[in-house]
Order: sequence, then C-alpha cells, then structure tokens
Amino acid sequence: MTRVLVADPYPEIRELLAHVVSGVGYEPVAYRGEEAETLDDVDILLLEPALPGGLELARSLRARDPGLPIVCLSIYPPTPETSALSPLAYLLKPFALAELQRTLRDAGARAQVPA
Repeated sequence: MTRVLVADPYPEIRELLAHVVSGVGYEPVAYRGEEAETLDDVDILLLEPALPGGLELARSLRARDPGLPIVCLSIYPPTPETSALSPLAYLLKPFALAELQRTLRDAGARAQVPA
C-alpha cells in the first residue's frame, strides 16, 4: 500500500490530512519529529514547509529516494528553498479537497513507477 508521510506542525491538520489520505486509499503516516532515517519507507511526502525541520526532513528523504514525490501545502507562496525541492505540487491553503485528492493520486502514480 502507498504510504504517505503527513508532516504538518498542527495535530488537527495532520488528522485532517490523514483522513484525506485514507480516503484516497493510501496509508497515512503522521510525522511527529522523528529523524528521517528512523522512518519506515514512505512513498509520498505531504509537507507544510513551515514545519520546524521540515525542509531538512524533505532533503534527507529525497537523498534516500531521489524520486520521492513531495507535495507542499502552505499558506505562504513558494520560496527558493521549497522550489529547490522540486515538489510535484505546491498547494496554497485553503485549497479544494478535490485538488488535494487529485494531487495525491498523481503522486501515488509516480511513486508506483519503478526506478
């Protein structure tokens, strides 16, 4: 099953995002400040770039898996640091639920492509 790491600083938002991830048929994995090396394999990263340590997490996961789809979710526009991650999508909050679902499906399709 496709595993999605949900990395947002707010527990309520993590829960909401996890619910959406489950609804698409994927397994949500809540990020609670673990080191990237201790995380089990994940197939997609949903990242709020404002998460303390979030950019470092994304860079570390990408170093392990260069093809990892990253989806950024933020109230702030992209920065040079987030653009350097080459995210699959950058969704500005508030976004439509259908937009997030579509983006997750696109990310899942990319995650399933063998390297």
